[in-house]
Amino acid sequence: MYRGNKIRVGTLNIFNKFCYNSTKNVLSSSFEYANNSNRRNLLYDNLLNNSLDIICLQEVDSFMINKINAKFQNLGFAFEFPSNYITPSANSNNCCIIYKKDFKLLSKKNFDLNESVQKHFAKYSSESQCEIQDAFLIELKKRQSLATMIILELSTSNTFIGICNCHIHWNPSYPDIKLFHTYLIIKEFYEFIENNFPDFPLIPLLLIGDFNSTPFLQSDKNLKDPSTLSGVYELITTGKLLTSHEHHPAVLRKNTKLKIYPDLIVDPFKSIFNDVNGREPLFTNKTKLFSGCIDYIFYKGLIPLSAQIVPNDIENIESLPTQTYPSDHALLIADIFVV
Repeated sequence: MYRGNKIRVGTLNIFNKFCYNSTKNVLSSSFEYANNSNRRNLLYDNLLNNSLDIICLQEVDSFMINKINAKFQNLGFAFEFPSNYITPSANSNNCCIIYKKDFKLLSKKNFDLNESVQKHFAKYSSESQCEIQDAFLIELKKRQSLATMIILELSTSNTFIGICNCHIHWNPSYPDIKLFHTYLIIKEFYEFIENNFPDFPLIPLLLIGDFNSTPFLQSDKNLKDPSTLSGVYELITTGKLLTSHEHHPAVLRKNTKLKIYPDLIVDPFKSIFNDVNGREPLFTNKTKLFSGCIDYIFYKGLIPLSAQIVPNDIENIESLPTQTYPSDHALLIADIFVV
């Protein structure tokens, strides 16, 4: 008999940019779930009916932080969110983590983008502060990506797991920004773990969320069997991104001066869906403007058991959300064994 914990994790971008009115079957610009109890209840049903132990949510505004906290606290869950969470607006966006109360929170960190850019890339700025590499640094700080990191001790003593729930910048015109933000989040995640366990072997890790990046380059002409990985996916799953890659700023922006930013190297993760099902889902986000896989559950140092998405018939659905499902993103669910 193996000693450890079997747990079920889920991740969902709850889609706060617009409000879906299931009665009128239209999208409304009045944001969030604030005036739509039907949609709010659909969210709760999808999260609670799937027996999840850990839930990672993206695009949670302050109204929903308060609502979800109240709902799940009464059902035996703890709720972690940024202490300086963003107040309601059309751009509300917070990464939150819900977990069963019998798990013990050991540590928590919110990703600080400006601080991380300064720490890892300031050395590449020019003396004049007016060169192209300086403009790229400014842009790295300007575009928003978020992450909430926690370490839990599971119900079995001395069984730990580190979780990083992130939401990478949305704009498809800036894959190099997404790439560098992902690199920074991974670096900060490993540093967070090592600072808490300086004399301990690397604990099991989950890197979860909405990465706003497909597995393969959109420019790959072989649509039936693409082979060229996107910058974000290649960095995460291989641990390396060369300056010659299409998503490196030197190539994307056609400026060799940006080669001052070197190859990006991290300790890689594996994808639960790819390892269990043989591929990523065809769709995790499906709207009339875009359909593709941009949400993932990556792992390290644990055993993946199963992987599924809700709705399970997403390939037959024209677009999300629907009258029976509250978000434009699928809910990704994985069973894992942590030792």
